[in-house]
Amino acid sequence: MPESNELKRIKRKYGEDFMRLCRELFPTILEKDGQLEEILSLSFAGNSRTLCQDIVDARLEEDFKDYIYGKISAQILERKLTIEKNPYELFNEVGYDLIECLTEDEIQEFRKYYEPNEELCTFNGGRLNRCVVFFAVKKNVENIKREDFETPQREDEYGTSVMGIQFNREGMCTVSIKNRYNHTVNNPDATYGNDLDRIVPGLTQSFAILLEKEYGLKLNSANVEEFEIPGYVVADDGRYYKYNVEMNGLYYCPGNIVIQDGTPKKLEKKESQILIDYFVLDMRNKIIKLYDTKLTDSFLDAFQNLSESSIEIEKSKINGTRVIKISKIQGTPIIIEIDRNNQIIGYENNELKQVGDYFLHGAHACKYLKLPNLEQVGNLFLASNSTLEQLELPKVKSVGTFFLYSDQNLNGLKMPNLEQVGESFLTYNESLIHVKFPNLKYVAENFLQYNQRLSHLELPNLSQVGDNFLFYNERLLEIDLPNLELVGNNFLFNSKVLKQLKLPRIKKVGNNFLYNNQGLTQLEILNLEHVGDAFLLSNNSLRKLRLPNLIKAGDDFLCCNQCLEQVDILNLEQAGDYFLYRNNELRCLKLPKLQSIGNKFLLSNKNLCQLELPNLPEVRKKFLHIVDRNNRKVDSKIIAQVDKDSRLTNSDIVTASDVIKDIKALSQKRSEDEK
Repeated sequence: MPESNELKRIKRKYGEDFMRLCRELFPTILEKDGQLEEILSLSFAGNSRTLCQDIVDARLEEDFKDYIYGKISAQILERKLTIEKNPYELFNEVGYDLIECLTEDEIQEFRKYYEPNEELCTFNGGRLNRCVVFFAVKKNVENIKREDFETPQREDEYGTSVMGIQFNREGMCTVSIKNRYNHTVNNPDATYGNDLDRIVPGLTQSFAILLEKEYGLKLNSANVEEFEIPGYVVADDGRYYKYNVEMNGLYYCPGNIVIQDGTPKKLEKKESQILIDYFVLDMRNKIIKLYDTKLTDSFLDAFQNLSESSIEIEKSKINGTRVIKISKIQGTPIIIEIDRNNQIIGYENNELKQVGDYFLHGAHACKYLKLPNLEQVGNLFLASNSTLEQLELPKVKSVGTFFLYSDQNLNGLKMPNLEQVGESFLTYNESLIHVKFPNLKYVAENFLQYNQRLSHLELPNLSQVGDNFLFYNERLLEIDLPNLELVGNNFLFNSKVLKQLKLPRIKKVGNNFLYNNQGLTQLEILNLEHVGDAFLLSNNSLRKLRLPNLIKAGDDFLCCNQCLEQVDILNLEQAGDYFLYRNNELRCLKLPKLQSIGNKFLLSNKNLCQLELPNLPEVRKKFLHIVDRNNRKVDSKIIAQVDKDSRLTNSDIVTASDVIKDIKALSQKRSEDEK
């Protein structure tokens, strides 16, 4: 088909690729001049030149085709249902409780349902000034767990188990159905496409009646999302807008557009103002500022007092990007590179030595940083970035919390002078293979958590780590931490392939140390004195263990180690519940200093034949009581095996005859008491 005038107009507005897609999908519609163009103009804002690519990448060609033909085939019939039930009754029929929030305190009551970093911006306050706010909560919400949904989908059971339902008080009254996952899924403010009738038929009309009666508001369904395109939102004018980032309920879009409370707002002409991610570059007044004054971002600290500076913008002829060059009177220029959607993709600043909190925390598209003199970094540095692949910060010594949190493409990182890191350092990174921090000494919680490709680690000076250190790493075979002394909970949790671990200086560890490791066959930690609960639980390859200085062990110590044959814990004085539970290969156990034990001591050890507990009678008495009360059959079998061993002649060793005698005495006394 030759390129008609209509196709040319579509090409100018949406790009050549989109024009070709339309020519392929809608040859019949294009027979009637202007019809397709009119539908597209009413449906898509045209603020993006990547609409075709976004549809194709998400494999939405057929959905897009159905959407356009649906606009043509018939006028959309209004639903003429006779609704006699109010929204509370309709929600109850499908298993929800609906609650309207009339005060800020009532809104805050629902924060408990949201995981950290997934809370709604509704909880930031002030939402009741511009919206009528409801929450719909599944009656079985307590049984719907976040961890059961590894691949979140906007309309899955968890995402829809708690929904914020909000109606604008001013302007066009439209609905926003907010997802429990929040920003973890695409366009979370349009759950069910903002179509209330997808929750239960008739709900739109029912809410319309309630809103007009109680608030004098007329509900308009113009913002219903008829099919979902990742990275697009339907505004109150009924059109799809591409957006770069959503923050605090504002959608920052290409084309100098911000969607606020559903209403698209356009900045001044590009010659005077440029919307860059969530910043505004004001060329006339020579300032860079945040569009939303409620936000904080230390990126702006480098752009104070630009009145004497020159600002130049150069466009690349190769890839369509633009370079913003800011030259001050002294020092080298600052470079900001932006892509065709006005997202920051690169930043260079040779003078910068310190950045505060929230540095570019919402900039998803940044591909490179050149900050050669940066020494100190605050919290949430590039926390939402998803495209950075290489980073070199040669002088940085300390970083705050959530440094490069969830950067899934980072595969190279050089920070040779790094000494201290805050919570959630490089959590959820999926590409990093090699980590080397020669001067790092202290790390907080969640260090390199869920870094499942990491296979090489060098931390020679590390001395202290918080909880969840290398949580769920499945590639590391060897770890040598020669100066590590203090460890939090969940250390190397579920590191299934680890075969060698060296911790020569460690003295104390928290709960779940090496939980569910499947690769270690032997381990010795000579200076270890205290361990928390579930120490080495379910390490099914471990055969030999040396902890010669261990004094205190928590609950579930060495539980379910099916291959464990030798244990050296001669200095152990105190043990919690389920001590050595289900260690079926252990035959000899010497505890010459043990003074205190918990419940179900040595339960289900089928082959134990030598047990030394010289601190009698206190320990033995408690042991006998446990045998009698909890599992006499299993533990009697263990003790019967002990009795067959000819070496058990020392009076300081518990023997089967002693135990059986005491059990009989206890049983006889109980029978007499019952009579």
